[in-house]
Amino acid sequence: MTGGELVARALAAASVHHVFTLVGGHTTPIADACAQIGIRLVDVRHEEAAAHMAHGWARTTGGPGIALVTAGPGVTNTVTGVAHAWSGGAPLVVLAGRAPLAQADRGALHEMDQVALMRPITKWAATVLETERLPEYVAHAIAESRAGRPGPVFLEIPSDVLRGTAEADVIVPSRPPRSAGDPAAIREGAAVLSQAQRPLVVAGSGVFWSGAWAELIGLVEHLGAPVIVSHAARGIVPDDHPHHVGAVRSRALRSADAVLVVGSRFNFMLAYGQPPRWNPQTQVVQVDVDPGALGRNRRVDVEIAGDARLVLRELVNGLPPKPPNSWLAELRCADAEARERLAAETAAATGESIHPLSVCAALAGVLQPDAFIAVDGGDILSFARQAVPGRRPGGWLDSGSFGCLGYGVAAACAAKLAFPRRQAVALVGDGAFGLGAIELDTAARHGLAILVLVSNNGAWAIEATSQEMEFGRSVATTLERRPYHLLAESLGCEGVEVTRADKLEVALATPLNGRPRLVNVYTDPTARSPDGLRGLGLVPDRQAVAFGEPERREA
Repeated sequence: MTGGELVARALAAASVHHVFTLVGGHTTPIADACAQIGIRLVDVRHEEAAAHMAHGWARTTGGPGIALVTAGPGVTNTVTGVAHAWSGGAPLVVLAGRAPLAQADRGALHEMDQVALMRPITKWAATVLETERLPEYVAHAIAESRAGRPGPVFLEIPSDVLRGTAEADVIVPSRPPRSAGDPAAIREGAAVLSQAQRPLVVAGSGVFWSGAWAELIGLVEHLGAPVIVSHAARGIVPDDHPHHVGAVRSRALRSADAVLVVGSRFNFMLAYGQPPRWNPQTQVVQVDVDPGALGRNRRVDVEIAGDARLVLRELVNGLPPKPPNSWLAELRCADAEARERLAAETAAATGESIHPLSVCAALAGVLQPDAFIAVDGGDILSFARQAVPGRRPGGWLDSGSFGCLGYGVAAACAAKLAFPRRQAVALVGDGAFGLGAIELDTAARHGLAILVLVSNNGAWAIEATSQEMEFGRSVATTLERRPYHLLAESLGCEGVEVTRADKLEVALATPLNGRPRLVNVYTDPTARSPDGLRGLGLVPDRQAVAFGEPERREA
């Protein structure tokens, strides 16, 4: 078989059914062979979108997403998407072309050191030098992407290797074993939690990648503890679960005397685990599949290196059951009050344009229970974290700790491909929309009936707010309020313009007629989001709370 056929058969052996690509001469043998054996090629308009869609596929299905790109600029165009997956720990495999080995260092078309470029933002990056080893390398790439803490990998294939022929057996990627954690450390962690009067559980995306949401809910119910969830893992505990206290997470962190952190890192999203957001006397038990993440940025009393699902099971076995205590009831009451204040603020929002909170509330009202929502932007993401609920694992997709814009439309497309019968929505700011708008054409060509809701306030609003607070003025933050609905129509989608709040619900609730719809909503340019007012943590006295803090700021 040719190298292209070997790669396609290796992908099929790994149960890959979709490949996200932009056609290029260095990789056409793979594309042709994939088409011949029934692997669907989803061709995009920019290679960054191929990486974003593969990432979105991973976050909705839990399995690795595959991006196929040509050499040189095809590879460099994926860098942002790969870095986003690296930051978020998502299994992504980039298969790339490369100039022929016979032309190395001679100035071949698209020649560059691609592995050196990708190595810092991937778990593994390599070159295949022999055609017969292609199945081995593809299988290893897929296995490596999901081993331990998941992440992106990069595999380049020189075009003469790809167009060569060889006899080789197809290899099924191995399933990495799960690490159960040190029993002594688990016992010590259970002791800390059982002795605590106000135990709190903080869960991150590691719980999702482990498939451990049932175990997580079982533990918080067994422990009688409140739980908060990082935005990257929203939905692993539904917002309406009786132990979920997401609207008062800062209050919970400040008053907890013991915190179990599972599958989440102490980065800026968690205020680095430091006071004043955290109780300085709290005892911390941290569980992470990556030993290098344990105790990073703050002292941890008990470190448990292991798979979230297995460790949570063992923790439950070592804990005596506790009934919900008065502290949980207090937090639940405060959580309800915070949500009522938010609803009242939303209802009272007035202005010449529609307030972003009203947009988010209207969208929440039409989302189906199993919907996917991809949120892309600065201000609109800050508002959406407050007003759009997380209901099920993998249902919430956003820019993550990397803060990557341009992800929303691509992620919604991937979700619709993975689950065609489920609702897929992209809620995007007008700035972020400009970075991925052309993928509406991809959605239309592939028959992906997604709903794209653009919050059009004519500005890079979160940056404008931060600049005004720091410098007393803003620069380079103004956009025109363009008729994006007309752009959508030109790309084969349905376009709807909304300038009045009483027209928004109809535009969102009307069933899609088999093609994408873009709703262009003119939102209030004077609205200021919580994250904008806090300066994204870049100013020391205005610490970020981008972990999803929906509490209302003090007057």
